[in-house]
Amino acid sequence: MRVSYYPDVDLRGSARPAVTLGNFDGVHLGHQRAFALLQERARKLQAPSVAVTFEPHPVSVLRPEHAPKRILTPKLKQELIAAHSIDHLVVIHFTQEFSRITAEEFVSRVLVEKLQVAELVLGANFRFGHGREGDLESLRKLGEKFGFVVHQVEAAEHKGEIISSSRIRRSLEEGAVDEAAAMLGRPYFCEGDVVRGDGRGKLMGFPTANLKVDGDLLVADGVYVTEATVAGATVPGMAHVGRRPTFGLEERTVETHLFDFDRDVYDARIRLHFHHRIRGTVRFSSADALQEQLRLDREEAQSFLRALRTRRRNLVV
Repeated sequence: MRVSYYPDVDLRGSARPAVTLGNFDGVHLGHQRAFALLQERARKLQAPSVAVTFEPHPVSVLRPEHAPKRILTPKLKQELIAAHSIDHLVVIHFTQEFSRITAEEFVSRVLVEKLQVAELVLGANFRFGHGREGDLESLRKLGEKFGFVVHQVEAAEHKGEIISSSRIRRSLEEGAVDEAAAMLGRPYFCEGDVVRGDGRGKLMGFPTANLKVDGDLLVADGVYVTEATVAGATVPGMAHVGRRPTFGLEERTVETHLFDFDRDVYDARIRLHFHHRIRGTVRFSSADALQEQLRLDREEAQSFLRALRTRRRNLVV
């Protein structure tokens, strides 16, 4: 996938493309449905597929006090979009000045003049332009004026409600990582470098890799069943997110205990996948009481992972 930053976009030499627009935070099942239709239309046109996104998130510019936490860093968002075989990703730097252009100016300047759009793929709830004046109906009218076709993507649903990035954020902030995974189409994950901790886990028989996480960490405090991608391997384990009240430590940290893994991972890069929340953060009466609870947590995590491996095998068969 080729990544361009508006206005430095050059699609000359190719047929007029199929285009989709969105923030795509999470690259969830709804976004994936849009990408699938985008690819279908691009194949029929024998033209490139182009996704257009905005950085930073428009709300963080227009109403910074209400800016949502990000499910994905910009880098990870690009990686996941590329996994859907999109030919081009165009990133528009969103500013106060850019927010003031009208819907018709956006269509004329970006979609028509710069991208030479042939077909546009959008969800029913997409809004754009100054004051969010642009919607699907106004785009259809502009398509008639400028010579492109608009296709509506059918919304993806989970448990009878439309999947959205905000709904996924709420699930993560409540610790419901299973629900978030069902809407994302994959487990929620974060990524970061391993840094040195205080060694308390090792003293209790539960050595941990302490992560300095990139971007926002949305999951609620607690203990989770996880899998870590580290040094080219996928390693099962459990992770604690949050403060450590038993030791009077208020800093919010991410510590992952990797099962049956004794390699040195200091300074390594880890991608941590969250499968299930075992419990919340608790203040224990002593280190011994915490140690006993960690044994129980490990048993529960291992049981969950055995069942997960069985489900995966059954899917392959």
